[in-house]
Amino acid sequence: MKNNWEEIKWIFEPDGTLRDIYVQNVNIEDWKILIDYLNENHILKYGPYHEIKIVSRIEKDYLIQLLTDVTGEMELKTVGIIIDDIIINTHFFTVNEIEFDIEPKEINSENNFEKVLSFMNEISRILNKQLILTGENQINFPLVTVEYSKKIIKVLTKKDAKKLWR
Repeated sequence: MKNNWEEIKWIFEPDGTLRDIYVQNVNIEDWKILIDYLNENHILKYGPYHEIKIVSRIEKDYLIQLLTDVTGEMELKTVGIIIDDIIINTHFFTVNEIEFDIEPKEINSENNFEKVLSFMNEISRILNKQLILTGENQINFPLVTVEYSKKIIKVLTKKDAKKLWR
């Protein structure tokens, strides 16, 4: 899919917030599939937020345990997925939702946008789920929607967004 960067670059104009990518209605099996995919296909940064470093693999067993931990005593870990000059982070907040985030300033060209779309499309394919890209914590207002099985890639233009905001 070819996008008109001039119509969509507004989504990534830096405003002091991140852009989130959500996968909803997931379970532990989906998380396991995601972790295996990331380990096999991406360069990763991993660790506690203050000590994140490049690793060859992330610890699937630890992260699954972290997702199901009810004690709150386990050390939180972050995964950074490196795609050229873009880092897509994921955190392990809840079992039923995968959340990634991106610094908007890293998506400064059509080429970088296509890398994000490709990543979203691949995650949609392996999980057989819809992914949405939103403003930070704005899960009810998708700016980009990707669903591999239905061949959906929908990108909201600024003009479309203004119509919806009215």
